[in-house]
Amino acid sequence: MHMYDFEDLANDDMSDIHERLTACEERTDTLYTHARTRVADIDGTPVGALLSYPGELYKKLKEKTFREFWPAFFQQFSGDDPETDPGEYYLDSLAVLPAFRHQGIGRALMKDGMRIGQSLGFTRIALVADSEMPHLVSLYESLGFVREEHRHAFGTDFQRMVYRVFKER
Repeated sequence: MHMYDFEDLANDDMSDIHERLTACEERTDTLYTHARTRVADIDGTPVGALLSYPGELYKKLKEKTFREFWPAFFQQFSGDDPETDPGEYYLDSLAVLPAFRHQGIGRALMKDGMRIGQSLGFTRIALVADSEMPHLVSLYESLGFVREEHRHAFGTDFQRMVYRVFKER
């Protein structure tokens, strides 16, 4: 959630958001759960994470998660484009601590998420990248993702990208 600075937890707003996110992540019946998050660590220190899941889960879990944890946010953005569609595996949120960027951690997490989606039988792996962050679009293209349409969610223009898995005959 690149729009938030969680280093500033002394700020009451950031503290409240952090507490809600933590409560949300501790559960298994929410969109942003630890149960669907892979964590990269170096010497026991978490340095990056990727949240991913089947697209079929998105609509129901988004509604449940935002109604419960961020009701005003849900009302404001309830008419947004969906980030993902049924029938595809979705790589939702990638994060790497700033001190560990440019070391291949994000790439490794992405490849792991792609592998998980393929192992579950998905032939489409999807994601959205903030259009204001072209370096991410470049990273995803280097992994084989292809640009599709734009989608608008949470007040942001996202470039939707899809990786197609080709099965051998």
